[in-house]
Amino acid sequence: MKALAWLLVLSLLTGCAGASAASGTATPDAQAASIERGWALFRNKGCVTCHVNTRVEGHTGVLGSVGPNLTGYTNDPDFLRRWLANPPAVRPGTRMPNLRLSEAEIEDLVAFLNEPRP
Repeated sequence: MKALAWLLVLSLLTGCAGASAASGTATPDAQAASIERGWALFRNKGCVTCHVNTRVEGHTGVLGSVGPNLTGYTNDPDFLRRWLANPPAVRPGTRMPNLRLSEAEIEDLVAFLNEPRP
């Protein structure tokens, strides 16, 4: 009976932890990890080709001023999610392509772009 009680407590705690992460109240460690993944995605998905961002080492904005400078850029997370999911659907005629990002990639890029700065 004691083992069953512990199992119930463990399952409740696990469920609560998952719910808080899903509701956007990630722990500071989880948020930092998401920002780090977003930073890597910004480089690896080619965002650095069209966008300048001085928070990313190396060459950024390789093609010049194709896209806006994103060094100090932040925006509403819901807008960024829609934009990153399918830029041409949000603004027809945009030069930003649909990168076919996963939901997890989008969340990490939003975390990186909206990272609090001093």
